[in-house]
Amino acid sequence: MRIVYELKKDAMPSVVLNNLYKHTQLQTSFSVNNVALVKGRPFTLNLKELILHYVNHRHEVVVRRTEYELKEAEKRAHILEGYLVALDNIDAVIQLIRDSKDPETARNGLMEKFDLTEIQARAILDMRLQRLTGMERAKIQLEYDELMKLIEELKDILANKERRMQIIKDELLEIKTRYNDERRTAIEHNAEDFNYEDMIP
Repeated sequence: MRIVYELKKDAMPSVVLNNLYKHTQLQTSFSVNNVALVKGRPFTLNLKELILHYVNHRHEVVVRRTEYELKEAEKRAHILEGYLVALDNIDAVIQLIRDSKDPETARNGLMEKFDLTEIQARAILDMRLQRLTGMERAKIQLEYDELMKLIEELKDILANKERRMQIIKDELLEIKTRYNDERRTAIEHNAEDFNYEDMIP
């Protein structure tokens, strides 16, 4: 929006403009009370402090998210390791399961004979024999290899602060791109405060 005022020949533009700023809502100033919770306590922060605390919060989010993703990836990789052992010894595993009188005996047998953990043994037993025999080792190996690369990547992120800060920057740029909208107002230098001397021709 552009507003144009046509003035009389003898009018002084700066005086008219200052009068408009002073006595109308053409220009409005308002104060902001930047109160934010920092570690559960309210603080009044300036702009630099607000940005600093926001970045610190985003950093904590990235760390917690990466730790969670790492934990989940390691859990899945651990189970896949068990599947690979079972597939490499599929006949012996099936025979052991069939010969066991109950699931507990089968689980203990798998753990003892194939050096599996309880989690791995349970994952194998939770799978039907038909599905276990039908599993493709190449697919399991591929998923396992990809998970190991992901685990290495996540560990590197947790060990490298520069990478975490770059992730924060990239995510902010993504938000900027996704919600990009041209500014609808112009930022200009503040007009000088009204001075009665401006009224003197």
